[in-house]
Amino acid sequence: MQELLGELESFFSALADETRLRIVLHLLEKGASTVQEISAGIGKSESLVSHHLSCLRNCGIVRYTRSGRNAVYEVNGGEVREVIQLAIRHTRRYSESILSCDVLQEEKGSPIKL
Repeated sequence: MQELLGELESFFSALADETRLRIVLHLLEKGASTVQEISAGIGKSESLVSHHLSCLRNCGIVRYTRSGRNAVYEVNGGEVREVIQLAIRHTRRYSESILSCDVLQEEKGSPIKL
């Protein structure tokens, strides 16, 4: 059980970073993309995108294939796509309470609303 908890924590931590989440959402929306396309699509440098793609690959969230000199990235399989789609539906349903969660605001270093 402890090993599973650590693996789940790492998986969700990979998705909790804003840049990595932007990359995943870009790939879900646009489909398979090169680093250059992702970089332009999310407004981040290619080196930063490459760095975050490495983490997402290691966590099994994205995969890549070679197309000539370029690596083409895509979301890795239906399970990851399903997890993200479920999370989107959930956050749309509970958006107000998620955004007002005092515990999450405290963890981000935001002042707690009274």
